[in-house]
Amino acid sequence: MDQQVYLKKLSYAVRWRLPKPEADEILADYEEIFSERPAEAEELFIGEQGGPLHAARLFTEPKVYRRWLVVFGCMAFCLLWPEFLLLRARFYRYPSVTMFLLLGIGTSAALIWFRPRRGERGRLPFPKGLCPMLVGLLLLFAAAEGVLAGLASGIWESLPPAWYGTLAYRTMSLAGTAAAALGLFGLVKARISDRRWRALYVMGLMVLAECVLVIAVLVSMDISTASDSWWASYTGIMAGIGLMGLAGAGVSLC
Repeated sequence: MDQQVYLKKLSYAVRWRLPKPEADEILADYEEIFSERPAEAEELFIGEQGGPLHAARLFTEPKVYRRWLVVFGCMAFCLLWPEFLLLRARFYRYPSVTMFLLLGIGTSAALIWFRPRRGERGRLPFPKGLCPMLVGLLLLFAAAEGVLAGLASGIWESLPPAWYGTLAYRTMSLAGTAAAALGLFGLVKARISDRRWRALYVMGLMVLAECVLVIAVLVSMDISTASDSWWASYTGIMAGIGLMGLAGAGVSLC
């Protein structure tokens, strides 16, 4: 293993296990050590230090790391539970309260845990790749709203009910699963790279919640017997989820 590979793997390990300021200091120390050693001594030094994960463990404070794992587990649960509901597609009641709670808990945890630290250096360049992923989540959000709009406008009446239902269900399942995966990716990146990746987590959680709510409408009510304005209450709930998620994502980018 050469110097560049070792430092790259060490970077991932220490940034996952340690708070960012401490991880930055350790990486700077290792880079300085490597720069002062002759090239032929690199392998000997790497052998003395052990693998990157072993080296990172030496600097880890168990109590602090366990606290991070608890927070990570809580934020991951806020994604995994809606994903379970989405794939299960069975609802005893409309899960609006559950989605509001999970979105609120996940967003609050992300904003608090990944808040700017005292003495943090000036604003860094915008994270590469974050913007396209956020745009992708906005398109998934539009797909969820489009399915509900299609139901409200009665487009399902011009198609065989099974066709529209199957297409809408598969669209929401795929969109929600993609949002969950992007949200989890954003959560990991916020830890090991730049805290602004938390916006991807918040947006992913919001889109996933929207998909769950649309699926709940599809499988839990008989639209053919509903009143003409049945969609108004659902639209209000989804608008609330959307505004909450977009606001949280906006703050996350600051």
